[in-house]
Amino acid sequence: MAKITQKRIISGLEELKNIKPSSEWVIFAKSQIFEEQKEPTILNNQPSLKFVDFLKFIIFKRKLAYSVATLTFMIIGLIGFAEYTMPGDTLFPIKKLAERSEAALTLQSGIKHNVVVLNNRINDLALATKEGKKENIPSAISEINVNASELAKNLKENSIDDISTIKDIASGLKTLTAVEGTDLTVNTDIQDIIQSLIIDLEKTTLTEDAKEKLDNAKKLYEDKKYNLALEEIFYLANNQ
Repeated sequence: MAKITQKRIISGLEELKNIKPSSEWVIFAKSQIFEEQKEPTILNNQPSLKFVDFLKFIIFKRKLAYSVATLTFMIIGLIGFAEYTMPGDTLFPIKKLAERSEAALTLQSGIKHNVVVLNNRINDLALATKEGKKENIPSAISEINVNASELAKNLKENSIDDISTIKDIASGLKTLTAVEGTDLTVNTDIQDIIQSLIIDLEKTTLTEDAKEKLDNAKKLYEDKKYNLALEEIFYLANNQ
């Protein structure tokens, strides 16, 4: 191995002074230096982009949670107010929506749901008449007609398999007959409902007394004395 002398070291250093870097190396070196200078500035003066995005996400989620909670309370409040409305009122559609939701949750069948809704509308009419809310009466009667039509159609296609449903229908119609100004003879759908109740009662096991009541109900119906026929059906349903 050649011996490194002081004279050779000095000579090598003199040669290094004459070496110039290439232009490509200069550009690359400058870019690295400036890049390194920028990074501390960003870190010192403002949060990183990822942290800002995370912060925005947290704020958005919190606002969304507040909005959902507020909307939920508003809906619950509206449903609460709607419970006391009747046909013709602004919030009445919400009451109907709540009834459909309840029917879905309690798995009410078609006929049973029809009966519940019809009886609710009959009660609305009775209350509007009692409280003298004349502006609500036409809408209540219209709702009864629509629901009576749906129930009549359903009863023609399906038989009632339990006496409690017959009792509920008869009870609701009896409430209707007690409302001042109502007349079952003018509503063919309600007439059809009464006829369906008679047909379904004929399929049940009846005592001799009950059979006489049912025969009388049939005769009264044929004589178009619908209110009296309903009275007989109501008695049968409550004494089976």
